[in-house]
Amino acid sequence: MSQKPRSSEIQEKTALANAMTSDDILGKHVIDPEGEFIGIVDCIHIDSQSIDIMGLSVDKGFLKKGLVIGRDYIDSITPYAVFLSIVPSHNIKGMTVFDADGHTVGKVTAVHLQSGENAVEELKVSRGIRGDEVQISPEQIAFIGHNVFLSEKWTDTTMQ
Repeated sequence: MSQKPRSSEIQEKTALANAMTSDDILGKHVIDPEGEFIGIVDCIHIDSQSIDIMGLSVDKGFLKKGLVIGRDYIDSITPYAVFLSIVPSHNIKGMTVFDADGHTVGKVTAVHLQSGENAVEELKVSRGIRGDEVQISPEQIAFIGHNVFLSEKWTDTTMQ
């Protein structure tokens, strides 16, 4: 005579039936909060002790360095894409930098992050044809959107 399944077994089977698999996540587009395409999920990182998802590796395309997104920065995973709760700081590279008066300072050539964080430690900015490079600290940044905006007017002595 077969036993009737316990309610905990039924709940577990229902949870497994509704769970996403690695196949559901791998290959999905990764989108930041501004709707920008970041890349494609190419790896899932799992803690071997707790069996919790630690984060996702994102392939940003041919000849572009990939990045790892920690689980705290993942807003949701849908059948269509992975949505982030933050804009990865790596995306700042190549942005134009403007001072408080709206004058162009230059283009971001390198982004240095605080160890293990998505927080800017320093930006290196090329001043164009002259080839001068200046360093910008987080304190000098008013905000970052599609470009970088400084909190002060730029002069040749401001950013030495």
